Parts: sequence; C-alpha cells; structure tokens
Amino acid sequence: MLSSSLRRLDVFRAVVDCGGVIAAADHLGIAQPSVTAHLRALEAQLGSTLFLRSRGRKNVITPTGEALYKYACDVLSKSAELQKAVRRYEADAEQTLSLGVQRAIANYLLPQVLAPFLRGRRTARISVYSETQEAAINLFQTGAVDAAIVFDMPQTADLDGMIIGSEPLVIVAAPGHPLAARRRIDLQDLELFEFIGGLRESQFFALVESTLRAAGLSKYRVALHMQDSGAIKNAAVHGLGLACSPLCVLEEEIRSGKLVALDTQPRLSPLAIKLIMKPNVAAKKLLDDFAPVIAQAFAARALAL
Repeated sequence: MLSSSLRRLDVFRAVVDCGGVIAAADHLGIAQPSVTAHLRALEAQLGSTLFLRSRGRKNVITPTGEALYKYACDVLSKSAELQKAVRRYEADAEQTLSLGVQRAIANYLLPQVLAPFLRGRRTARISVYSETQEAAINLFQTGAVDAAIVFDMPQTADLDGMIIGSEPLVIVAAPGHPLAARRRIDLQDLELFEFIGGLRESQFFALVESTLRAAGLSKYRVALHMQDSGAIKNAAVHGLGLACSPLCVLEEEIRSGKLVALDTQPRLSPLAIKLIMKPNVAAKKLLDDFAPVIAQAFAARALAL
C-alpha cells in the first residue's frame, strides 16, 4: 500500500509535467537534490523504478510511473477540492486567512502585527505557515494558502501583490572578532574574513549574495552554510564567522552585546517585503483589512530604527 505525502506526489507530478528533474526543481523553486530524494523515496516505497534513465537522453516514464502519475493527479485534485470545500464551510462561520510566511518575517516581525490586528476581530482566524522563501511561495502557488509574505526578489516579480515594508540587512560579528571594534569598515575589507550563510541553493542565500555584490563586496568566502536564520545567528554568536541577516533576526543579540553590528560602508540596501495575493480569494475581505495594517506597522518600525 502506498503511503506518501501530498508534497512528494506533487514533486513527482511536476517532474513528469516539466519533463525532467532540473525543470521541475526550477518550477517548484527547490533544489535538484531534493526533487531526486522525493523520487527515490517513492521508488523505494513502490519497489519499482519510475523512470528509465540513460545518459544523454530524456528519461522515459515506466508503466509504474504512469500508474503513479494518474494516481497523483487524482489525489492532488481531490485534495485541492477538499481544501476549497473546507474553506467555504469555515467562511460561513468565521473569517479565515492562511498565510505562507518567510521564516525570519514570521518569527520576528509578524507577531507584533498580528496581535493588534486580531484584537477586536472575534470571528477572524489566521493560520501562519513559517517556511523557507521557496516553500512559502510554493504554498501560495499551489493554492494551499490564501497569501504569502516573503522578501521581494526576481522570483516574485510576476506574482500579484504589493510591497508592504522593508527590513535592514546588517552584517554582525561576535565581540571578540577582529572587526568588532572597528568603525566605518569598507565592505571590501570583509573579503579577508569567513562568513556564515544560508544554504547555497536557497533563494534567500541568492538574495543576500546579490545585495552584497551590489554594494561592492564581490568576493567573500562562506565557510559554513545553514538553512535556518536562527542557526546562522547562533553560529555567529559562537564566533564561527561573520553573518549577514535581516536586522529583526539579530536585534536582541545586538542589544545584549552578544553580537556587534558592523559599521560597513556603503550601507547595504534594505530587503523589500512583499505581500503576495490573488485578486479573488475567499479571504479577500480579511486580506483587504490586513494589508494596510501590516504596511502601517512596518512603516512605523522603519521610522523607529
């Protein structure tokens, strides 16, 4: 009996529809090894190969793969229908809104916005999925959430929505780091020191890297790659290297003296925050109320910094 997650079936369907692993990874916004891992897990469960693989030729789907593709399409279609039905049912009783939110925004910025917004809205119910940039966008694109809040970048340019704020990007070091006591550090001086950064294949890593390069830091070495911004921060606290991250992630450690914000010149451009939403969704009324409130909160934060 096949027991597999909807996510795994969705990845498999994308491989077939897109014509290969590389194209599916680009379509889903995830790393190629992750797609391959999902396929291998499915093959292990079924005890059969899904594609006939050969060098220099397009992979050919096997009879097992064709059967699984029909099954995946049916299951994913029914899952989408169920989600829509549940949302319609819930909408009759209360206003519901589901959000896919980039982790740094979800963990450090959103709570201070949600508290005043929900106060006085007794029928409002909001579900927040704290995810990587790629996963939050994918949740929105597959219809699993009503809207997404992510950092704006080329991958979000064609998605409907609005810029609702921005967050400074800063470089920090542990107090004992050679740069911690220096003032007005030229960005190019950082080429001599090791960094801690996100996973190389992630969209957020690409966003940070493009921002650093645009500011003039064209060469730098990332000695340690980690997925979670909290883990990167903790590694910096322990002196494993410099870290470049949104200010909201680092504020508490900077205030307590566990990390030092470097006075780099020029300053890094802030990261724009985008609310992605479709014009006609069941949660449109709640979204229309939510968007200006969160934009105002981010504007107030920017003035206070």
